[in-house]
Amino acid sequence: MLSLLPLAALLAINDTVPPAPTLATEAAQAGVSFVVHRQPAIPLVALRLAILAEDPPGHAGAGHLIQHLVLPTLREQSARAGSTVEMERSSDAIVYTIMGPAAELGYLAGVLRTALQPPRATQGELLMASRALTEERLAEWETAGQHTRSALRARLFPNDVSAAGTQSSAKRLTLEALTRVWPQIYRPDRVTITAVGDVRLGELQTAFADIPPRPAPRALPELQDTISLVALAPPQATRGWFGLGYLASEVDPAAASIATKLLGDDLRRRLPTTEVQAEHWWTHHGQAVVLVVSAPERDIATTRRAISTSVATVLRDVTAARVTAAARALRHEMLFYSRTPNRMAEVLGEFTDRSGDPDAAQQFYRNLDEVDVEMMRGALRYLSEQSAVRFEIPPQVLPKKNP
Repeated sequence: MLSLLPLAALLAINDTVPPAPTLATEAAQAGVSFVVHRQPAIPLVALRLAILAEDPPGHAGAGHLIQHLVLPTLREQSARAGSTVEMERSSDAIVYTIMGPAAELGYLAGVLRTALQPPRATQGELLMASRALTEERLAEWETAGQHTRSALRARLFPNDVSAAGTQSSAKRLTLEALTRVWPQIYRPDRVTITAVGDVRLGELQTAFADIPPRPAPRALPELQDTISLVALAPPQATRGWFGLGYLASEVDPAAASIATKLLGDDLRRRLPTTEVQAEHWWTHHGQAVVLVVSAPERDIATTRRAISTSVATVLRDVTAARVTAAARALRHEMLFYSRTPNRMAEVLGEFTDRSGDPDAAQQFYRNLDEVDVEMMRGALRYLSEQSAVRFEIPPQVLPKKNP
């Protein structure tokens, strides 16, 4: 699961917030949605192709496995035009992003179109891709921070299965099974293409005029994914780790983001020896406000009390000035993170993936300024009424050396 925006370090910024970027343009063609944010001063283009998809029941990890099979070819082909390509499997979509010269738009679009073909691979390539997914599943639990997030996600959003799948589904993901799964995942009307850079909407539509049709669906066996409730790997923790999560599906997203920032700022002020990550999780599965905190052993009791009272403390002390400052900081972070074409495509794309609205990122940016103190108090009261999900990892006890 991804948070709303990757957390950026607090940076020195101007006192005034610059205007929002120009609105993206959207159009539809053969069911495909196009979003364009033109930046003519930059001779580059970032192309983000997203397939809104959930893996069919019993085949968790299929979409991400297909990505691992496709990625080597995409990287080889894109490198011929001096371009780079990355993949992501979010809770909402299968995503590929190419960054390259705008003059090569037609070629780069052709490279991305190959990712919409039914998966083909040798048995050796499948084994290598399957191994990569196994390593990703283990990595989600090995470090204490990821271990804490995985445990919270499983409790907050039990239907949000890891992009890397499960141990049981991995055995089912054969080449024949992937051929059957692909028509359940891919349809042209589930595809959104976001372009940021020196490109126009008409040029983008022309470049993607030839979109592969959906393959004829084939019946899949009725299966279910079996999720292990036991951690896949022991966490590596030399400090105490705490996770606290609140479902926030009924809270306005802008208010949830501001509440998250206020909670994080409050804990950093009260716990100067800890590391605090406050995250707004937001996908089609819902919203959650999540706190992940690590503390030295001597401060574990203090940290546990502080995070347990964090919502009540912020609710008691919230003021209009603090809400305004938090909203301004979030707008700055959003603009700073979006300063490159590929990151702008990521932000526009993530918002579009959730809602289908190409203007969703702009609307959220505007909504941050409209959250007032009363709205924030309502959001915090809502959180305080929820049963928080908690998770802790004690610090490891290192064996003593014999004298």
